[in-house]
Amino acid sequence: MSTISALLKPLFLLIVLICSSPFFGQLKKENKLLIGRLELSEQQYKSAIEKFNYVIKNEPPNYEPYYFRGIAKLELGDIIGAEIDFTKAIKLRPLYIDNYIIRASTRDRLLNYKGAFEDFEAAIKIDSTNSSIYLNRAITHNYLHNYNKAINDCEKALRYYNNKELVYLIRGMSLLGLKKYYKAIKNFDVIIKSNPRKANTYVRRATAQYYLLHYDSALTDIQHALYLDDKNTYAYFQRAMVYNKIDHKDDAIKGLNKVLELSPNSTSAYYNRALIYSDKEEYKKALADYDKVILLNSKNILAFYNRALIYNRLKKRKLARQDVERVIEIYPDFVDAYKLRANLKQQIGDYIGANQDKQTAEIINNTKLDITDSLKRNEELNIAKVTSFSNGDNKNVDQITNNEIKLVSPFYISLLASTKHKRIIDSWNKKNNAYSAYFLLNDNDEIREELKQEELKKLNKKILLNYQNGELYLKRAIVHASIGFYDKAILDFNKSLYLDDDNYMAYFGKANMLYQTINKVESSVYTLKMVIKDYDKCIELNPNFAYAYFNRAYLKFQNEDYIGAIEDYSEAINLSASFAEAYLNRALILLILENNEQACKDLSKAGELSITKGYSLIGKYCNK
Repeated sequence: MSTISALLKPLFLLIVLICSSPFFGQLKKENKLLIGRLELSEQQYKSAIEKFNYVIKNEPPNYEPYYFRGIAKLELGDIIGAEIDFTKAIKLRPLYIDNYIIRASTRDRLLNYKGAFEDFEAAIKIDSTNSSIYLNRAITHNYLHNYNKAINDCEKALRYYNNKELVYLIRGMSLLGLKKYYKAIKNFDVIIKSNPRKANTYVRRATAQYYLLHYDSALTDIQHALYLDDKNTYAYFQRAMVYNKIDHKDDAIKGLNKVLELSPNSTSAYYNRALIYSDKEEYKKALADYDKVILLNSKNILAFYNRALIYNRLKKRKLARQDVERVIEIYPDFVDAYKLRANLKQQIGDYIGANQDKQTAEIINNTKLDITDSLKRNEELNIAKVTSFSNGDNKNVDQITNNEIKLVSPFYISLLASTKHKRIIDSWNKKNNAYSAYFLLNDNDEIREELKQEELKKLNKKILLNYQNGELYLKRAIVHASIGFYDKAILDFNKSLYLDDDNYMAYFGKANMLYQTINKVESSVYTLKMVIKDYDKCIELNPNFAYAYFNRAYLKFQNEDYIGAIEDYSEAINLSASFAEAYLNRALILLILENNEQACKDLSKAGELSITKGYSLIGKYCNK
């Protein structure tokens, strides 16, 4: 349930924006403020912040620029900065309810629940009949699994004339959490009646049907949801869960495959597919999926524990012991982990250690029987964190993606380079039975325009004398691309491949150029998917070409396919053990996934291979 309820948290901003009604002063004085608000509505957040900064600096104190700048910061992921701005807005206008509501929801995201509830209470003291306060507080209660309190707040929101779908959604989800499935269905029915084309509502109703064991009804709702939205990952996931329950395991796996096709970082899909593979005794596939869950969420104790069970079944006791030790390190009160470790110790004859673990498990069980309700709630929240399949609010993401340090960009081939570049690759052309040398660059190399033009003239002459040579067209395509003649370049790449369709370097060069056009040409007709397809072909023709994996990994990262990117960087490293840039980029993605332990090993290796940026990050993320 925690995965589902987590989906509700981003909705708070929409509520606040809908119910906010800021006041306007003189148009002339507030021109910058109005422009900033317009840019905010058009998602031009950085530009909007500049306008709000100007108003704050040059105009009399006013809550509005702080309020709207806070919203822009939220959209850019600067949650701490947003809270500071909302606090300033409250000081300037302490009776404006929306200031408290949005700061409460921001504090919610910072896990400062005490502060969030204080803000909700402050807003209620100003106007106890404002339904938006209760609705937003219900969202927070639902997320914290305080389902009865969430339902109570939904009732108050309805009492004060808030009949928004969201109220019924929160109440329905909270009723699901309380296992009151028939009542949950009634709430979802209300939403469907008013908005019959909302796919997710059918899936939520299907979830309730699933728990009632009404599998046919659940499948009917899911099929309708997919009719409305054939890319709805929530629907494919729930259908897979139903198929698994009715023992259609192959169909369940197909459904989870579809989830991962649409959402390649779905830890819940990897985890549940691993469980099904384990049931089918396909342990190698199950282990691969648990590995991916752990890569995406290095503190998920269920993935470690279940992987340990498989290792134990396969008699790989050392690996099983490592995983169960990790579980206990993350969550020392996990009873089953001690029982499993006791079993592992017993297998190697450590009967004293096994008995100690059994006693520890018994003590934890007995202690849990005596805890108070408040401690129990705290315990449930702790368990939710370490069994979560959400990648969550990752502190490293903002720091890495805020240009603190960028991933090393893809390499491209060139016929010309300045003396500072020493990286050269010899490409074997089977058709010509000869090598061709190319420079490999990954930044803007300042080559004089006249040198490019001179090279182009040479190639034109050579092609006139040997117009059936695909390698010459490839070289001219590279020069055309470097000058910015992309239309001519694509014609030459296509001609090269027509004459020699086994030349992997032509696919590599073409992919490089397509990527350049996406970044440099406004309204490019090319997509990252098209570029990746050319890298795929390049790798198919030469599976030992490390730079193709490196470049494809970068594009997968841009598509937020973190697992695919890590796998490609790993392959590049396997093919070239001294590929420093691959170690660095893999480390940065691992940091984003908060897998700091492995990331720090890669940063150390990158530093060892002369990338000094690796050492600067070690100081920040590894020496703690």
